[in-house]
Amino acid sequence: MRAFFTVLTTFITFFCAAQGVHSVVINEVLATVGNQPITLIDLKQEQSYFEKRKGLNNSGRNDPSQILDLLISRAIVDMIAEEESITVPNERIEAAIDREMQMRGFSERDAYEKKVERELGIPWSEYKQELTRQLKTQQVIQLKVTVPNPSMSQVQEWYKSNKDKLGKKIVFRMIQKTYNSSNELQVSRDMKNALAEAYRNFAAAAQKYSDHSSASRGGLVGPLRLDEVARMDPLLAGAVNNLRTGQVSQVFVGQGGYYIVKVENQQTIAIDEVYDQIRGLLMAQNEQAAFAEWIKEQKRRVAVKVFWDGYESK
Repeated sequence: MRAFFTVLTTFITFFCAAQGVHSVVINEVLATVGNQPITLIDLKQEQSYFEKRKGLNNSGRNDPSQILDLLISRAIVDMIAEEESITVPNERIEAAIDREMQMRGFSERDAYEKKVERELGIPWSEYKQELTRQLKTQQVIQLKVTVPNPSMSQVQEWYKSNKDKLGKKIVFRMIQKTYNSSNELQVSRDMKNALAEAYRNFAAAAQKYSDHSSASRGGLVGPLRLDEVARMDPLLAGAVNNLRTGQVSQVFVGQGGYYIVKVENQQTIAIDEVYDQIRGLLMAQNEQAAFAEWIKEQKRRVAVKVFWDGYESK
């Protein structure tokens, strides 16, 4: 087989020379999966993609053997998908994009596409190709790979080991005043007065000065996770995160106007509140491990041949 591809490459080179082509790129075949060749150009294209694609683990990006392993795995998935008549229609791709937009709070497709391109460093068309491969792989996994479900004890053990990394739920009080160009000076004065009173009695100051719906509760908000506070106002979340329990902030300006905040207490997030998320994380880890093992089995079953002398299987 290797001799065949060498002869083919030599023939192409002589043919191009005979036709007067002065610049020829020899596309060496590095491996085959069944009848599907993986070429040097395929490897170089994938390396180029990794170099510009942001948000990926740097490990293995510059290792040609790992990239070839990836291309072999991808070819195996394509082969199984073809055997099982698995396709990814455009409707499914669009549905996946719609879910992503909804989860990230986007309503305009153009704005979301530009955001993805900035974040990932690749054109939208390449992102759609990546998403299509992910969806195809997911269908193959669902059909062919047995993934063990995480047990309750595994979820509990993960929570016990990582609960400090999950963050806190924060109870805080806030005084918020909106403003516009006509009343900004007066609002600024009011907030200076509010700050002086907040040091003595924050709840009373909130009831007197705050425009927020929490004013009737003395400005009391929470308990909320930091990401939930960030959805209210990212600058508010930053201020809350930087305060100690019992500490009152200075007056600051956020997206929602002028703020003063005081942290009342911080609570550990209970396992019941994050059980499903932890289980989902462990399920994803199990799926990744099961898929890697399945790929190893398929490499033994499928006719995978590697012709590249520098290849080291990972």
